[in-house]
Amino acid sequence: MKNDDYTANLLGAFATTISTKIEQGITDLDGHSLSHETALVTIYNHPNDSVGVLSKVLGLTHSGAVRLINTLEKEQLVQRYKCENDARAIVLRVTNKGQERAKEVLQVREQVTTQVLSVLTTEQQEMLVPMLEKVLGSFTEGQQGARRLCRMCNEQVCRPQGCPVEIAVTE
Repeated sequence: MKNDDYTANLLGAFATTISTKIEQGITDLDGHSLSHETALVTIYNHPNDSVGVLSKVLGLTHSGAVRLINTLEKEQLVQRYKCENDARAIVLRVTNKGQERAKEVLQVREQVTTQVLSVLTTEQQEMLVPMLEKVLGSFTEGQQGARRLCRMCNEQVCRPQGCPVEIAVTE
């Protein structure tokens, strides 16, 4: 086996390349920032969360998250609602237009990852799954950390399989 520095360097280049390809694909949709689209996908995956929760998941200040929500709302992608359990609280939900947009963003991400996987055989892909599950589970630090890790995930795909991040939170 080659040395650890080499492996770490390859992994870093791999992660950077995939991240860059996903970001570029999302930006090419219509020029919105990655924060804009990440917020939309996060709200799509977790409707009825507050601006405060969103700001923590995205690593933004509360005021930064409010500005981002104002933009999403102006574009008719997100709506604010009074929380059913606490009339003082405001929760966020995507609109029908926002739902379609979130699906487009997730489709871009899927196209990039599918392209990466296409160079591997079925057997190699099957070997990769437990390694990815182990690494993702080890990065999970509580509920907020899990939400941050999965902020751009297509949770409709992962949950039925047994999301390693959610499993790590419950252990």
